[in-house]
Amino acid sequence: MAHHLPAERHGPPPQGQPPRQARPARRGWRDWRGWRDWRRWPAKHDWPSWPVWQNRRAWPARQRLALFFGLAFVISWWVWPLTLLNPDSSPMVPFGPALAAVTVAFLCGGKEGLLRLVRQLVRWRVPVHWYIVALALPCLLVLAAAALTVAGGAPAPDLGPNPGWFMLIGTFASTLVIVGLFEELGWRGYALPLMQQNHTALAAALLLGVVWALWHLPELVSDPTGQRPPVPFLLMLIAQSVLLAWIYNSTGSTKSTATEERSSGTGSVPLCMLFHASFNTSGALLFPALAGPHYLTLWWTLALLHVLAALVAIAYAGPGRLARTLDTKAPNGIT
Repeated sequence: MAHHLPAERHGPPPQGQPPRQARPARRGWRDWRGWRDWRRWPAKHDWPSWPVWQNRRAWPARQRLALFFGLAFVISWWVWPLTLLNPDSSPMVPFGPALAAVTVAFLCGGKEGLLRLVRQLVRWRVPVHWYIVALALPCLLVLAAAALTVAGGAPAPDLGPNPGWFMLIGTFASTLVIVGLFEELGWRGYALPLMQQNHTALAAALLLGVVWALWHLPELVSDPTGQRPPVPFLLMLIAQSVLLAWIYNSTGSTKSTATEERSSGTGSVPLCMLFHASFNTSGALLFPALAGPHYLTLWWTLALLHVLAALVAIAYAGPGRLARTLDTKAPNGIT
């Protein structure tokens, strides 16, 4: 006996019944190839991500500084424990501040932030008198400290007819890169501008000087020769930080267009490098010649002369900016 199914109704359902749902169409294997089409994938900004990392370019200056200081200390200090095995080895890695600055600038600013940092290395076109200040001021401070130490009873240093000029040139060149570039790109090129966003120039320079002095702690603790007496050395570094901030801020651009503000508006890191190299070179010439019972007197005299020079710079340029002319509209508080 044949069973006949009721014919499928076409048209609207009878009154009082819910509307019929459309039967889903069958999917063949060809319909599942859409997963290969990358154009149907969600956009990159729709992917899940860590909110903190996603907004890293909006980090305030304090977070960037904390990351920079942490990296600078870790990178520079990781070899310190190795001095227990070899006391003659260096307790620090000199390129810590520069590598930390490059890393944080790229992470928080991308390519534009990295270029803004690196462009400071080519800012050589500054007035000539700032070259004189950067090269002559540290030499005068070292010479004045040596002269006052000799006037106080120390024997006059015997430099001989040839004090090793080739050695001094080599010392200046190596210090310009190993000390000047590796330190100043981080301390003055990156940290100082960020600190000046929330502090006056003087306060930022003093705080940075304290951090800079603490960064040298492995050299002070692990140096068996006593080459750097801790207290006058730390005092000198804090005062020197003020002088370097004065040079950096004073060599910033004083007028710029909107396009130039995105690419310049920064101080001259090379002049800070020259200051650093000039000081280390002149110290390498005179400090060994005055080694002895008056060596500590030499360092205290040098530290007090740095403090005096810093006070003169503050009185001349003002504590708010440490510069007679300054670009106050530079991006990211660079100057």
